[in-house]
Amino acid sequence: LGMAVPAALQRSVVFPAGRHTASLIFLHGSGDTGQGARAWIKQILNQDMAFQHIKVIYPTAPTRPYTPMKGALSTVWFDRYKISNDCPEHIESIDSMCQRLTDLINDEIKNDIAKNRILIG
Repeated sequence: LGMAVPAALQRSVVFPAGRHTASLIFLHGSGDTGQGARAWIKQILNQDMAFQHIKVIYPTAPTRPYTPMKGALSTVWFDRYKISNDCPEHIESIDSMCQRLTDLINDEIKNDIAKNRILIG
């Protein structure tokens, strides 16, 4: 039995004014959304973060149970056992996040964007 293919991440996108030659993938904080991060940037800059040649992508993390919130569902990139610097990382959820972001990067590569022209922030 093959693994179920996860749905593509929801995303809010600011398209470049000119020819698309680079992409910026901007990740939101825990519990936020791509649209929320975009709105926050827009509030700070008094405009969308927009470029002549760079597509800005604000993906939304999948909803998952979040241990620090007693298992409540939240849009977080990965789970944590607790909010602490001295506990192990939740590797399984980090691997899942890496796969989702790899899929997003591969979508940009399919659009003829070179790997060295794709940033994650």
